[in-house]
This record gives sequence, C-alpha cells and structure tokens, in this order.
Amino acid sequence: MNHDLILRNGHVIDPSQNIDGPAEIAIKNGIITEIKKSFPVSPEIPTIDLTGKYVCPGLIDLHGHWYEGSSYGIDPNGCLNDGVTTVIDAGTTGFVNFQHFRRHTIDSAKIEVLAFIHIGGIGIPTTLLGELEDLRYARPRETSQVINKHRDVALGVKIREGIMSGEHGLKALDYAVMASQKSDLPLMVHISQGAETPKILDRLKAGDIVTHCFQGRGDGILTQPSGPLLTNVTEARKRGVFFDVGHGCGSFCWETARRSFEYHFYPDTISTDLHRFSIDRFTKNLPTTLSKFLHLGMSLNDVISKSTLIPAQVIGRSDQLGTLKTNTIADIFVFEIEEGEFKFEDTHMCTEIGKYRIKPSLVLKAGEVIHSGQIEVRLRELFDCDKEYYQRIEGSA
Repeated sequence: MNHDLILRNGHVIDPSQNIDGPAEIAIKNGIITEIKKSFPVSPEIPTIDLTGKYVCPGLIDLHGHWYEGSSYGIDPNGCLNDGVTTVIDAGTTGFVNFQHFRRHTIDSAKIEVLAFIHIGGIGIPTTLLGELEDLRYARPRETSQVINKHRDVALGVKIREGIMSGEHGLKALDYAVMASQKSDLPLMVHISQGAETPKILDRLKAGDIVTHCFQGRGDGILTQPSGPLLTNVTEARKRGVFFDVGHGCGSFCWETARRSFEYHFYPDTISTDLHRFSIDRFTKNLPTTLSKFLHLGMSLNDVISKSTLIPAQVIGRSDQLGTLKTNTIADIFVFEIEEGEFKFEDTHMCTEIGKYRIKPSLVLKAGEVIHSGQIEVRLRELFDCDKEYYQRIEGSA
C-alpha cells in the first residue's frame, strides 16, 4: 500500500466532505492519500491508534497577531500545540514593515502564516496610540502595491474602526476600501466602541469580513446591548459579508452572543484574536474559544466547520486548507471532548460553567506529528504600560 502512516479508529469530522463518524486516514509524504472506513492491517506501515478521539482538519485561526515587532505580537508556532495549522495575521503590519514580518516570521515559521495588511503604514505597533489617529499613515497605493507583490501570503486589507482611528473613522475606511479595490482582495474591518458601525456595514461588499461581531462595549451589531440586530447587519450578510468572532481581550460578550443567537445570527467563523494581551487569560487558544461556543449551544460539527472549512473558503484556500480530502496537505487535528465543569470567561470578566471542553491531543502539520505542549511558547515580558492596558480593559468591563 502506498502509505507511510495511517490514523486508525478515530471519529472523523470533516465538514468539507460531510463526514461525521468512524474513519481512517492514510498519509504519504505529508499528503492525505486516502480516507475510508478502515484499512487492512500491515506491520510495515506505522499507525497511530486514535480510539476515543476525534479527528478533523487542522484548525484555521482567521484572526491573530503574529508579528513580534509589535506590542501585540506573539510567536505563531505555539498554536501548533492547540491543533491550529494555519494562522492569519489581522493587520499587525502595514506596507512599511510587512516585508520584515515576512522574512523573519512568515517564511521561516513551522506553521502556515498568512496575513491581512493594515491600511496604516506601520500596522498596529503599540497600545499607547491609535494607529490611525494621524490619517497620514493611511496609504492605499503603497498598501495595495505590497499586497500585490506578496499575493501568495497576503489576503487583503485590514482596518480597525473605533478609538484607534480617532476622528477619521469613515475617511480612513474610504482609504482601506480603495486599497481593497486596487488589490481586488477582501477588506477585514474591526468594529469596536467608537465605530460608526451602520455606515461601515453599508460600505462593505461580498467577501469582506467584519471581526469582533460579538463585542459588547458599544457600537456593535445590536441596536443597543439588549436590543435587536441592526438592519444593516442582516443586509450585509445577504450581500455576502462574513462575520467573525475575534474574541481577544475585549471583544467577546456572552450577552451579545446570546442575543444575536435569538435572532438566528451565528458567526461565519470563530477566531481568537490571539495576541500578547489575550493569550494569558481571556482567549488562551482556539480550542478554548470553540468550547465557549459549544457551551452556547452550537454543535461540535458546526464549531469545527467554522474553524476549518468556512475560514478556508473565506480566504479562498479551500482547495488545500480546512479539509481532509485526498491529495491535500496532511494538516490534521486530533482531540478529545472532556466532560465536567469548566470555567469560561468572556472579556467583561463574566464567568460561566460549561459541561464540555475540547482538549487537544496531537496535530499533524504536513504529516509531521506534534503532541500538545511539545512546542515551547515564549512571551515577551510586560512593561508598565502593558499593565496599564490590562487595567483599562478591566475598567471598561
């Protein structure tokens, strides 16, 4: 048989093929060669017994910050401990520093790293000042030029709307839209307190992404904290705009999520917004974030779909990512579902007790087996201003 590894006896969940049940996966040279109910036993082929475990495509984290030249950035390789095989940087760099990010992180990372490039020339460098408080940083021409030069890894344009854009929110958005049009790639828009969300939504096109859809600090997708959805939200979704979670340290609220669910409004994609300030406490990793949505009542198949197949479709890479189809890269996540009482916190310091938790077991990255916890994660030391940032987050809860 033309295989060099077989994963046996697992429960496979692959929304891209409507598989949800027992199956086995054969791999050769880092590529999935076959998937079926069972393979003949052969002493010549190494196997991994996954009895009692679930198997799905490697997770895709649509929103995080991986450029360590920013106050927010962390090493992306640590995500392999948690079943994530592809991470997408959400605009930590702009046209000025993206090429440094590529040379020093993207091209050398063990994990797959793709990126949105910020409309602000230096991306998101610090918590001390909003990156677009001075509109001169917004450069559509240069942004689109860098994107077009790096289209193998650059996915589109990013902008943060809220206090970080100062008084220039809609004008800055116009510049971001221009860069998106020039590169013919999507725009990802962060919405937070201070954003003119209805007007922002009206300017977005099919394929664009709204991230932080369940933030609860104001100016979000609800007319008021306990009110109905903005009509602009349902209209944007009908046009083909995607809505992403982007949990982070300030952008996920139990009440907002539940209220949205009452209107049958669910996220298209579930992402972490993992960065230096969210990894220690609020977000931790993608399996923890997915577990919160299990707690909210979503099915296991659904949360897996929203962290594999759907983000792969959103970024236009579903031919190779987010799937276990034959002749695709053997990016695979193996996990267990633990039952018990687990504390889950939103970003408003509200804790709820969940009954189920996704526990990473191992991941295969292009066929290489990596056990949970195998990769050392080193975080930069915090400065006094970083501690002040935490205090601001807690004070706004």
